[in-house]
Amino acid sequence: MKLQSMFAFFYSLAIKVIGASLFWIKPGNQMTLLVSFPDNARALLKEYQEGHYSFHINVLLTQHAKSLADEFPALPVSVINEKHPLHICKAVFSMLSSKAVVVDNYFVLTTVLASRPDIECIQVWHANGAFKRFGLKDINTQNRSRSDVRRFRKVYASYDRIVVGSEHMADIFKEFFDITEDKFLRFGVPLTDAYYEAGKNGHELKCKHHLPAGKKIILYAPTFRDHQFESFSLPFSEKQLAYDLKGEFLLAVKLHPVMKQSADLPVNNEWIKDVSDLPLADLLKMSDLLISDYSSVPFEFALLDKPILFYAYDMDAYDKTRGLIRNYAEVIPGVPCSNSEMLLEQIKDINNLQSEVERFSREWNLYSKGNASKQLLSYINKKSF
Repeated sequence: MKLQSMFAFFYSLAIKVIGASLFWIKPGNQMTLLVSFPDNARALLKEYQEGHYSFHINVLLTQHAKSLADEFPALPVSVINEKHPLHICKAVFSMLSSKAVVVDNYFVLTTVLASRPDIECIQVWHANGAFKRFGLKDINTQNRSRSDVRRFRKVYASYDRIVVGSEHMADIFKEFFDITEDKFLRFGVPLTDAYYEAGKNGHELKCKHHLPAGKKIILYAPTFRDHQFESFSLPFSEKQLAYDLKGEFLLAVKLHPVMKQSADLPVNNEWIKDVSDLPLADLLKMSDLLISDYSSVPFEFALLDKPILFYAYDMDAYDKTRGLIRNYAEVIPGVPCSNSEMLLEQIKDINNLQSEVERFSREWNLYSKGNASKQLLSYINKKSF
């Protein structure tokens, strides 16, 4: 048994023992929200504060989402370390004390709910669409042991319900988690609610973040390349931005923190700016055009009805090392571009790009209409305990 698998086995066993030792705990009128990405949780917590719900809420944040604690000081929010024994006990106690547990990622902790049919485990997932394979179809799963795969299945089997924003995502979850049709709550994805709210316009956001008001913004948001994070390619050079695009655009680059550490982006440049530290929602709202690849960002950007280009210069290599959905090239609203020249040609056909995005958004955001958080919390509010 590999060291990684051995650690995972004993970790799962420890959670099982802790869950069994707390058998006496009965669920109350409470919801536990277990968070690894902030966007869905932010939408749900905002709705919880503004709405009238009879149940209590307990929020458990992993390190990646700990900034939310400052955003909601009036709510019971704790930051946990999933590997710390006392924190595990605290999380399990909260989960077993709840009538519903809402999670946004893969958590081995949810397996304690497998023998508790009186507690509903609801998966909201951290993206409203997917170009990459995950779950049982993750390319790395093929190299894992049978015991590892059984453990993965136990986690996926612990989900009583999965919130989806489209039939496309329902089909993906059925295949990637090996689950049945009756699991789905077709409420829309909470993180999409923000795109239906009135807020600052693009000009105001540019001023807020000190970006040139007179230039259009191309946002480049590539996916995290966990196999080659030290290497990525910018879609345009300074020369292309200045001459081919006539100086009309600023290229704003949003990188994953790990990629940013090793990236050599220009500093104090009038054509290219590192915006990795700015909020994604603000960047999407102020940008005129998105360039991405295999990231889930286009599914959110499509809600704004603005054009999207796909710079998939390493598509074949990425598919081999990380794994893409089978029909990636047909699903995206446009064509996968392998070089800057193809991207420049696509920009010339901006009207066709726009119609493709509208079609894409209708399909992938079918149920996301701005009230996903309200629907989910109302559903939990009606649950007896």
